[in-house]
Amino acid sequence: MLATLLGIFAGVGIVIKFIKSILVKYLVHSVIISAQFAITASTIVFVGLFYTFTITALVSLYNMGIDIFDYATNAGLPGVSCLFGLMDCVGLSAAMQIGFSMMYSALSTIVIFHLFKFTFSAMRIIMNEVFKLGVLIGQALN
Repeated sequence: MLATLLGIFAGVGIVIKFIKSILVKYLVHSVIISAQFAITASTIVFVGLFYTFTITALVSLYNMGIDIFDYATNAGLPGVSCLFGLMDCVGLSAAMQIGFSMMYSALSTIVIFHLFKFTFSAMRIIMNEVFKLGVLIGQALN
């Protein structure tokens, strides 16, 4: 009787160890790998959204700067429209639009160079995350 009971406990212990080893090997690795996938994907999405926001902001700034002269002349206020009419006759409004275009090109060049710097750091971060993901998948497959 005692031998049979010890045999049953030994068999149950072996089954529990087997299930535990499978759970540790696959479940823990799958949780860690899925978290690493989420981190990698969120980093890539953040970089894409940041580029989209920056380019949209640059285009909106340019459109707003160009359209401000038309808005000021069509505002309907007599003093403002008279002032902008005088500036248009003298040629100052065209000079201001050209000056804004030149300032905008300088500003956008500086922003693009900062985006290049951001690109190098973002690519380094993304490559690091992808490397971690590869190492975790390699550990899970062994």
